[in-house]
Amino acid sequence: MKLAILAATGAAALAFASSASAIVNYVSDGDFSSPSGGASYTPYGGGSSMGPWTVGGNSVDLIGGYWQNPNGTAGSVDLDGSAPGSISQSLSLIAGDHYTLTFYLSGNPDGNIGPHTVDVSVGNLVGDAFTYTTGSNSRTSMNYALETVNFTATATNVLSFSSADASGAYGPVVGDISVTAAVPEPATWALMLAGFGGLGLALRGRRRFAIA
Repeated sequence: MKLAILAATGAAALAFASSASAIVNYVSDGDFSSPSGGASYTPYGGGSSMGPWTVGGNSVDLIGGYWQNPNGTAGSVDLDGSAPGSISQSLSLIAGDHYTLTFYLSGNPDGNIGPHTVDVSVGNLVGDAFTYTTGSNSRTSMNYALETVNFTATATNVLSFSSADASGAYGPVVGDISVTAAVPEPATWALMLAGFGGLGLALRGRRRFAIA
């Protein structure tokens, strides 16, 4: 029994180490590198495909070298092309499992200075609104904000980013998108290991009592 407890404790520690080192991004082309936005940017109309992404609404602009892209990535997307649009793709996730979505958010600094909002949906996360206010950013310094949100996968998991701007161009900008399996907090692992240790001590005490 003692060997079984030690084995379980070791397995838990190994699982923690593995989860920290083997992180899988379930989003395809979250850095918007394929296709490329080119030296400037490339517009995509509603109903078209942009690599693994499907464009909805009016249109979006795939940004290449037009402005600073987040975290050294190849591209980003202005969700207002000539008018508000959206991008989406289906993810292969396990229903009931927990995941973490991260992305960088900014706004087109060329016009319509003020708040720009994107609605984000995936799994049980439906239409969560994230807002970025332009005015202090520029093409050379987009001042991206890192957004992080946890969600639970459902039977179908379509990740979508939709501009909630009323009209016009110059919209919210997203980039460096990832969805990864949620890793338990270190405190959770500590409690699990402590529980295994306590169980081992209890069994050891019962064994001594039986011998006596």
